Amino acid sequence: MNGTKPNERGPCDPNSITIITQARGCDEKQAIDLLARASHDTKRAIRLHGIHSKYRRRATPDPSRAVTTGMLLPEGGDPVPSEKEDEGKAGNRFSTTPGTQSGVPSGQDLHQHIDSSTLAVASAEDDSLAGGLQETEHDDDDPQGQISHPAEDAYEWDFVLPVVPPSTANLIASRTYEYEVFNIRELVAWMQYGTDVNTITQYLNRFDDETVRDAINDSIEGFPTMFYVVETNNEDMIRLWVSHGGDVSVTHDMSKVPLLAFAIIHGENIQTDTTLITATLLSLGAVPNLIPSAFYSPYLQNLPEHGPSHDDLEIFTDELKSWCKDIARGKLARTCSLTHRYYLERASKTKKPSRRQYQVAKRTKAEPLLGIANFLIGQTSTAKALMDTLLTHILEPGKKPLVLVFAGPSGHGQTELARHLGHLLSRELEVVDCTIFNREMELFGSRHPCVGAAQGTPLNNFLATYSGKRCIVFLDEFEKTSPEIHKALLLPFDNGEYQDRRNLHKVDCSKTIWIMATNAHDAIIQGFSTTHSRILFSEEHESEKRLLLRQLSYKIRDDFRSKHGAPVAGRISEFVPFLTFTIGEQSVIVHKALLEFGRKVRQPVILVDGPNERLLGNMKLRIRRNVSVCRALAESEYHPDLGARSLLVAAEKVKRMLVDEYLNIDEEITEEGGVCECLLDEDGGEVTVNMVTPEPQ
Repeated sequence: MNGTKPNERGPCDPNSITIITQARGCDEKQAIDLLARASHDTKRAIRLHGIHSKYRRRATPDPSRAVTTGMLLPEGGDPVPSEKEDEGKAGNRFSTTPGTQSGVPSGQDLHQHIDSSTLAVASAEDDSLAGGLQETEHDDDDPQGQISHPAEDAYEWDFVLPVVPPSTANLIASRTYEYEVFNIRELVAWMQYGTDVNTITQYLNRFDDETVRDAINDSIEGFPTMFYVVETNNEDMIRLWVSHGGDVSVTHDMSKVPLLAFAIIHGENIQTDTTLITATLLSLGAVPNLIPSAFYSPYLQNLPEHGPSHDDLEIFTDELKSWCKDIARGKLARTCSLTHRYYLERASKTKKPSRRQYQVAKRTKAEPLLGIANFLIGQTSTAKALMDTLLTHILEPGKKPLVLVFAGPSGHGQTELARHLGHLLSRELEVVDCTIFNREMELFGSRHPCVGAAQGTPLNNFLATYSGKRCIVFLDEFEKTSPEIHKALLLPFDNGEYQDRRNLHKVDCSKTIWIMATNAHDAIIQGFSTTHSRILFSEEHESEKRLLLRQLSYKIRDDFRSKHGAPVAGRISEFVPFLTFTIGEQSVIVHKALLEFGRKVRQPVILVDGPNERLLGNMKLRIRRNVSVCRALAESEYHPDLGARSLLVAAEKVKRMLVDEYLNIDEEITEEGGVCECLLDEDGGEVTVNMVTPEPQ
C-alpha cells in the first residue's frame, strides 16, 4: 500500500526543524508539517504554531461546525455551556442502529449527524483557520515577529474530547483510491462512533505496519489518538492500538494532562468504572508518577472530598504534575477510587522488567505477560516469580511441557491468575474440575474401539485440537484426584506425548502449560506466613521476600511428594505459593465486588415481559469514604480458608441492604422514574445505606 502522507511537501532543512522544535516545544514530525504549511519559511512556521495554539485556547465552538472541541476553562472558572455538552459526557457519542452492521451507521443516520458540506481534510481546515487568524493576531506580534502567549497555566481542560465525525458511510469500504492513504482521522471518527474492535482491526490490517506506526500517535483536534482510544473504555481496543505502536505515556500538549489521569477521570463522563482500563494502561507501561502520589499513597486511607491539600501536592515543585490543579484536582478526587489507588501505588513500587525481559517478551509476542501483576489483587511477588518462570520457558522451551503447581488457600487468586495467563499469552485455556473425576476414563475418555470412545471428553478433545500448539490446561482442586489419574498424567507431563482416545492418533502436548491448583498444603503456607509475616506482607525487603518464597516452595514440594508420590512430584517444573490477603487487599476485593454491583444497577429499568425485563435499575451507587466502608466489611467477613469467597459474602450483604431500601420506596417502578442515588457510608464500624430518590418531574 502507498504510505505517503498528503501533508508531506518536499524535504525540510534539518536546521529549521531543530529551530522550530526548540522554539515551540513540538516534536520533529509537527515541525516538518509546520514547515510544509509555511512554504519552508522558518519564522512563518513558528508564528503558525503560535496561531494554532491561540486558536485552540480561545476559539469558541460554533454550533454549526461538525467538529466540536472540548472546552478550555479559565482557572477556577465555570465551563461555558455547549450544545454538545450532553454528547461530550457519553462514552461513544453515537449508537449503532438496528439492522446495520456493528459499529456502522446507516446512510440516514449519517445524514442526521453529519452535514457533509462542513467536512474537510484536517490539514486544509487548519490552513484556513490559520489564514483567517493571521491578520487579527498580527497586532500581538512582538518586534521580532514572535507571538506573545498568555500564561499556559491559566487554562484547564474540561476532560471532554472533541467529536470527530466520520466523512464516509463505511469505514471498511471497497478498495478504492481513497483508502490507499492511511487515514488516522477517519479511524478515530469511526472509533468514537462505536465501531467494534474487529472492524478497527480489519482497517489497520489493510496497511503495512510501518505506515500505521508512523501515524498511530498523531494528534486529532489537538489530542493524541490514544486519548480517543481510552475514551472507548475498551481494554481490547487499547491493546490493539498499543500492538501497532500506540504510546500509553502520552500527555495532552495544552493541559499537560497524562493519559492515565484522563482514563481515571473519564469515568465521571461516562458514569461507569474505569479500573480495568487503568490496570491495562499500567500493565502496558504507563507510569503512575505523573499523578501526584498524595492521591494514591498510602492507598488504604480516605481521600479528602476535594482532593489532597496544596501542601501535599507536588504541582509546585514538579512541572510534570502541574496539570493537577483546581478543576482537575476535584475531578480526580471524585473518580480515583480505592481500587484505582491500589493499582497506582502498587505500580509505583513494583520493579520494572529489565530491557532484556522487554526484548524477549516483544519478540515472542508475550508483552502483556510483563504486566500480569497489574490484574491481580495481592500475590505481587508470586506474579513476579511466575513471570520470570514463563519468560525463561518461552526463551528456552526445551522438549518437556511446563508443569506448575499453584498451592494456597482456596479463593486467593489461583483460578483468576490462570485465566489471566490464557488471556495475556493469547492461549486457549481448558479448565478441568478435578472433583468430579476418579478414574482415567472419566478424565480422558475410553479408548477406541470401546463404546463411547468416538465422543471423547472435553480435555481429550482440547489436547487433540491444539496438538503441537501453545495452550494451557488448568486442573482445579488437583488434591481430589486419584493415583490412577496421576499415573495417566505421567507421560504427558514427562515428554508431552498423549494419545487421542477417539482414534489413537498421537498428540503433541509438549507446548502445553499444565497448571494444578491445590489447597492441600494450606497448613504449611499459613504457618510459614505467620512466622515470617513481617517480611512476607511488607512492601519492602523484596530480596528477602523472594528468598523466603523460595524456601516455602521447597516445603510445598516435599509435602506434595509425600501426598501424591515421587513420580508425579518429580515432573513438576515449579511450585508457586499463594499467600493470604492483607487487610488492604481484602478491602480492595470488597470494593471491586461493589463496583460490579454498581455497574449492574446503573442500567435502565425495562418493564417488558420476558427475559429482558429489568426491575432493578436506574440506581447510582456512591461510596462515601470508600476505604472505611470496604475495610469494615472486610474485617467483619474475611476468613483465610475461604479468601475472596468470604469477602463476596460481605458484598452480598450490602446488596441486600440496597435492594431492601429500593423496595421500601413507596412508588411504582417506572422506566421514566429518573436515577436515584444510593449512598454507602460507615458509622462506628457499621455500613449504612441512604437512598436519595429523584425529584418529581
